[in-house]
Amino acid sequence: MRQVQVAANIDSLIRDWKSNVVKDVTSSDDTGRLAEHALHLARILAYPDLDVPAALYRIDSMGQEVAQLAKKSLSTPRRPTHIIDKINDYLFNVHKFKANTDDYYNPMNSYLNVVTERKTGIPITLAILYVRVARAVNFKMHPVNFPGHFLIKHVLEDNSGEIIVDPFNGGRIMDDYSLKTLLDQTYPRQNIPLTHALVKQATPAQVIIRMLNNLKGSYYEAQDMDRYGIANEMVLAIDQYNPDGIRDKGIMLLKKGEPSEALKVLNSYLEINPEADDADEILDVIRQIRSGMK
Repeated sequence: MRQVQVAANIDSLIRDWKSNVVKDVTSSDDTGRLAEHALHLARILAYPDLDVPAALYRIDSMGQEVAQLAKKSLSTPRRPTHIIDKINDYLFNVHKFKANTDDYYNPMNSYLNVVTERKTGIPITLAILYVRVARAVNFKMHPVNFPGHFLIKHVLEDNSGEIIVDPFNGGRIMDDYSLKTLLDQTYPRQNIPLTHALVKQATPAQVIIRMLNNLKGSYYEAQDMDRYGIANEMVLAIDQYNPDGIRDKGIMLLKKGEPSEALKVLNSYLEINPEADDADEILDVIRQIRSGMK
């Protein structure tokens, strides 16, 4: 599918985003529609002709294939690890989905329609695909906003525990040791303790904002500032008090030659997040703006 230039009318795109995604993700903790929301994200940012229902149907068809395979081979009662094995085999052995380690920061890895076509992606898109496919087997998987590496988990029916899965590494089941190792690899020399809060179920809003932040990073590297700005506005449409979104909007306004508006936004960033790691840097920017306005 060919990617096209974004439309000039940001207001129209944000209205579309609010209508198709924001209303749902801010009013419910149900993650069942994450794949649909991710497809709308791709449509708005890069693929305006994307047929979201058709793309979703293709993913659900994969889920139905897994369900048929599982029905033939799984015993009753079904063991969660056996179901995970079946999903893993289907996605990563039969269909050859894999991690894109060679071109990790390419924005294509964050477009779910492209991921399903190319069969390669990053942790969050592979996780969203996995959650949707598992749904067809009536097997609930939940998103996990783990630091630096998105994961998913299944909560056992009696709440006696949970199984954490890494779709980026072939659906590997993660124990405490592998989670701590992953954490230490992401944040070396910081010795961050592994707590249950780190594997808490993420909300739909948190998942979509993380996707958009990934894309912002990719767009910035590619100097695609139009899409960077739209993605940032999409973040703020979900969470108007998002600190990074507010800061980045202020910097964008300054680059566009709107120092007065930039000053207001950057001041609000420091009011919301006075202990920010970059507070001193932003204060210097504010001083420069004020000096230039005299």
